[in-house]
Amino acid sequence: SDDVSLHMMVVAGPYCLRDSLDFSPLEQVLRHAAREKPQVLIVMGPFLDANNQKVCSGETTLPNDEDGEVHSFQEIYTEHVLPMLHKYLQPLRRASTEVLLMPSLDEVLCFHPLPQPPFDASLGPGLESDHLAALKRLGVKFLPNPAHLRINGVAVSVTSADALTPILREIVLRPEGRKIEEALRLLLQQKTLFPVLPREPAHVSEARAATLDFVEGVEPQLCIFPSVTGNPTGVFVDNTLFVNPGSVCRPMVLGSFAEVWLTPNAVSDGNAKPFGDRVRVDIQKLEKL
Repeated sequence: SDDVSLHMMVVAGPYCLRDSLDFSPLEQVLRHAAREKPQVLIVMGPFLDANNQKVCSGETTLPNDEDGEVHSFQEIYTEHVLPMLHKYLQPLRRASTEVLLMPSLDEVLCFHPLPQPPFDASLGPGLESDHLAALKRLGVKFLPNPAHLRINGVAVSVTSADALTPILREIVLRPEGRKIEEALRLLLQQKTLFPVLPREPAHVSEARAATLDFVEGVEPQLCIFPSVTGNPTGVFVDNTLFVNPGSVCRPMVLGSFAEVWLTPNAVSDGNAKPFGDRVRVDIQKLEKL
């Protein structure tokens, strides 16, 4: 990873405000990606949030439907979410952007506990869509949740679940000052994304819980997950960069996403630059729609 550059964009759902099924925020971040053409785009669910008020009430009407037709969850995926993804990811794939999709525990049609299978499998055989098949033909990669990857030589662990809040809540001797950094350090020391027992989030398959652990017990260089605790940011703890992109939509206001930049290691005086001096995280806030 010393001699390569990287521009990665990370976005996480929900993609609608809590009281709406307007997917304009998703369209906005995909338009930004189409303009910027990052080398890697990670798109995390939930795409259709189980906590959305319209989903909870069953009044799943879309903003542009004049007749107020109620759509099934499957129809929202197959007629709205997946076509929008295909429309905007197609030019990105032509520009050689690597696109990675990950499901969420809050995905309305994904009933698997952690670790979740990839998005196409999580939605189940009942949801067959030409657009889902078209995304596969484009070369979009469907990740399990969590996933441990190497991207341009950089070891990356990523999950759409909040890995920070549970461990922060369980700290008995609370350190003064940088509580979030200390909680993340505990996570690194435990060599796993979700060390809290009993499990939190509670939806964990213990038979497959080893996939929550870091690969071969080695801390990643880059760890990515959205968290409701603290502000969206990039922070170094020991030798690992933690990126909290925030969510594209918070309950009642637009949120944020993250862009990660890594410069090549230009060795001029015989001394290699450390990873921390070569990486930058930009938190982008969504504009008002």
